[in-house]
Amino acid sequence: MNKTRVKTFDSVELMRNIRDRISAEIRGLTPEEEIAWLRSWKPADPLLRRLQKKGAQPGDAPDPAPGRG
Repeated sequence: MNKTRVKTFDSVELMRNIRDRISAEIRGLTPEEEIAWLRSWKPADPLLRRLQKKGAQPGDAPDPAPGRG
């Protein structure tokens, strides 16, 4: 009953690679620059575009994290 499966896709590795790439891109940005960077991102997926449009209304940006401003 125990069949060994070979992983063809490692979602944890993918997430870590994406996180590292994004961290490198935003390293050193001010909170205002990070917000501008996030708002400039245009997703290809229509669902993500709709969610981005709903969630990123002007003035909805959260306060900067403590110690970052």
